[in-house]
Amino acid sequence: RALFAEYAAELTDPEQRRLYEEEVAALERERGVEVRFVHPSPGFVLRTSQEGSRRCYINVCSNATLAEPRARAESGGQRWALPYSLAPGREELRRAGRRRLLYDVVFHPAALRLAARSAPFRRLLCDTALDAVEQHCGVRLDRPNAAVLRGTRYKGIPQAPVIRSPLPGGATKPPDGGESLLPPFPYPGPPQ
Repeated sequence: RALFAEYAAELTDPEQRRLYEEEVAALERERGVEVRFVHPSPGFVLRTSQEGSRRCYINVCSNATLAEPRARAESGGQRWALPYSLAPGREELRRAGRRRLLYDVVFHPAALRLAARSAPFRRLLCDTALDAVEQHCGVRLDRPNAAVLRGTRYKGIPQAPVIRSPLPGGATKPPDGGESLLPPFPYPGPPQ
């Protein structure tokens, strides 16, 4: 038990997390990939169900590393561009031992500020979050019964998804001139 408690404390230590992220970024740079960890800041939570029976929650969060929302005037209104980052869905255990499914959709903080001031923009943000989960995770959500949970800013334990993008110069050569032990980018696809 003491060993497990020590391990759990190490996982939650911010200094250990920072070191881990620096090591991952250095390894990815060797492969020619820039890595950015997107730490979500709580916003609000959508409650819905997946495939009609399984309850799930969508955490609508913010992080300043994402691009700001942009509007373009068109005939009859505006067309909004809402860049987002979507973390893969994850299951967490609730107190009663039941599992709940969680998704994090991260927008720029300006998008959440606009949603707080405008009900139509909040609906647009919710629809975008629902679309993101359905399209990228291949699930069907119960849209008519999706609801914002009042007083709840985040469900579950926050996890930082990673945004990877190729570096202009590509992968650096290993210092000893040998082959890299890491598979080439992009992964987890087949070697190229």
